[in-house]
Amino acid sequence: MTQNGVRKLLTENWLPRRQDWLRLYRRVRMLTHRHDAEDHLQSAFMNYLERPEGSIEHPEAYITRSAVNLSHNARKREQTICTAAVSWDDMLVDVRDATPSQEDAYESRQKLAHFHAGCLQLPERTRQVFLFHRVRKMKYRDIAGLLDISESSVEKHIVKALTFLSAWMEQ
Repeated sequence: MTQNGVRKLLTENWLPRRQDWLRLYRRVRMLTHRHDAEDHLQSAFMNYLERPEGSIEHPEAYITRSAVNLSHNARKREQTICTAAVSWDDMLVDVRDATPSQEDAYESRQKLAHFHAGCLQLPERTRQVFLFHRVRKMKYRDIAGLLDISESSVEKHIVKALTFLSAWMEQ
C-alpha cells in the first residue's frame, strides 16, 4: 500500500475505529503514566496530519513516539515551573550544614578521649577480648580460639568491659 493509501486509510477509517484508538491510548498511557495521555495522542495525530504526505514510513509508530515525547516535554515544563516557583530565599532557609559544629566536634573528641582512658583502665585480657570483639568484629568462638580460652570466658570478659565502661562514661 502506498503512503497516500495509508494516510487516507488512517484519516478515514482508523480514527472512527475506537478499539484502535483505545489501544494506542493504553500504550501511550502505559509508557508515560500520565492522565493527559489522550491529549498528547491527539496532538501527535494532528502533527502527523500536518506532515507532508509520504514523509512518515510507519504512521502508528510515529504517532505513538510523538505522543510519548509530548508527554515527556510536558513533564519537564511542569518540573521547571515548580522549581521556578521557589525563591532563592526560601531555598536558603532550608539549607542546613551537615558538618558538625566546632563545639560538637570538640565534645566528641573529649568523649572519645574519656572512653580511651576507660579502656586503658580495663585488665589486659578483658581489654584484648573487648577490642577483638568490638573493633575487629571477631566472633566469640574466634576470640576464644585465638586466646586459648573458653567462649564462656569471652562472654564474661565482654560483660565485664561493658559494665565498667558504661559506669566510666557516666563519670
